Amino acid sequence: MKRTSILFLLGCLSSTRGIVGAAEKDTDNTFLPAKSCAATDNGESCIPRDETQNLQRDLITWMRSNGALVSHRMEVRLEDPQDPWSRYGVFATERIEKDEVLLSVPLELMIQGDSNPADSPDSLSCNTISELLEEIELGDESHVAPYVRYLKSIPERLLPEAWSDAGRELFEELLGEKLPPQHYVYQWHEEYVTSCDGGNDRFEKWLVHLVAHLEIEEGFLVPYLDFFNHRNGHWDNADGDLFASLDQDQFEIAWFSSTASFDDTFKVQATRTIQPGEQIYISVNSCEEGCVEMLDPGGYGTADILRDYGFVEDLPQRWSFQFGEEWKDIHLKEKQDGSGDIEVSWGLGKNPPKDDVNELVKNVKHLENFEKAHPRNTSGDIPENERNIIWQYH
Repeated sequence: MKRTSILFLLGCLSSTRGIVGAAEKDTDNTFLPAKSCAATDNGESCIPRDETQNLQRDLITWMRSNGALVSHRMEVRLEDPQDPWSRYGVFATERIEKDEVLLSVPLELMIQGDSNPADSPDSLSCNTISELLEEIELGDESHVAPYVRYLKSIPERLLPEAWSDAGRELFEELLGEKLPPQHYVYQWHEEYVTSCDGGNDRFEKWLVHLVAHLEIEEGFLVPYLDFFNHRNGHWDNADGDLFASLDQDQFEIAWFSSTASFDDTFKVQATRTIQPGEQIYISVNSCEEGCVEMLDPGGYGTADILRDYGFVEDLPQRWSFQFGEEWKDIHLKEKQDGSGDIEVSWGLGKNPPKDDVNELVKNVKHLENFEKAHPRNTSGDIPENERNIIWQYH
C-alpha cells in the first residue's frame, strides 16, 4: 500500500509553483481489554492472533445465526501477515457484482443509545457509551455477548490522544505550532467528561476512544463493520447505510434519502464490481461526486483521520493547511497504482503568494530538524506501533 508523508508533501509544495454519565470509579481489570497492544509504555504485546481470529469467527457465526447476512464471497484476514502490526481487512474470495449486499445487520444485533445522537458527527453519543458499558458489565448474559467479547480484544490507545506520554510528546514535537492536527489531545475524553458526566479512569478512557473510533453517525456500533478499512479513490468500492424507520422521538433521520425500503438493518453494498483477492474498502470521508463537503477547504482529511481513527491513510490523501485566516487544500494521488509517481494538486494557485511559500518552507525545515533530532531506529519509551505511525505521518 502506498502512503506518503507530510514532509514529502510540504517539500514538493515549497520547491515548485506549478505542480498539478458515570461517577469516578476504580479501574477494574475485569473490564479492560485483555493483552492490549501497547497497554503499557514498555510495549506490551498484542492479544495473540489466533485468539483474535477465534473471536472474529465466533462473532460472524453468531451474527449469521441471528438474522444477519455476512456474504460468503468475502473473508477477514491480515493485510500483511508478515507485519506484526498489520491491520485486518476484508477481501473478496469470489467475484462480487455492483450493488451486491455484502453485509446486512439487524438493529437488535447493534449496540445503540436510546435518545438523540449528537448534533455533529464529530461529537460523541453519550447513550451509546452507557449502553456499551451496560453490555460489558453483563458479560456472557449480554444479548450481544460475542460482539462484546470481540470489542474487548480491541487494543487501548487506538487514537493519538490516548497514546503513551512519550508517544504524545514526540507527536506534538513533530506537529509544532502549525502542522495539523492541532489541539487533538483530550478532544474525545474531555467531551465525555463535560457532556456525558463521565469519569477519568483507564477503563472509561478506553471506552470513550472505542466508541469515538467505531460508532456511525446515528450513534450505533455495528458488528463486523470495523473489519472494512478505509481508502479513497478507485479503491473505495463499497458503501454502508442505515435502512431503518426509527422512532422520531429517538433519532432524526430526515437526512436519509435512499429509495431503498426500510428493513431495520445496516447494509454494506458493493459500489462497483470487485474481483477475487481485491480488498473491500469503505471511505470514512467521501461523499457523492460534487458534494459540498469534499470541496470545502479545511474539510475532513488525512490529519483528521489520524486524529479520529488512529492511522495514516493510504493514497489518495487530502491535507488542509491554514494560511493566515484562510484554509487551503492539497490533494495527493498516484498517477498509476504502484508507480510511485505522485500527482499533487493544491489550492494555492499557479503563482502562490510569497508569504504562503515561505510558510511552507518553514514547515519543511521544521520537519527536517525533527528527523535530525530523532533517528528513526531510536525506540526509547515509545511503544513500537506509536513510533511507526509517527514516522508514517512524518
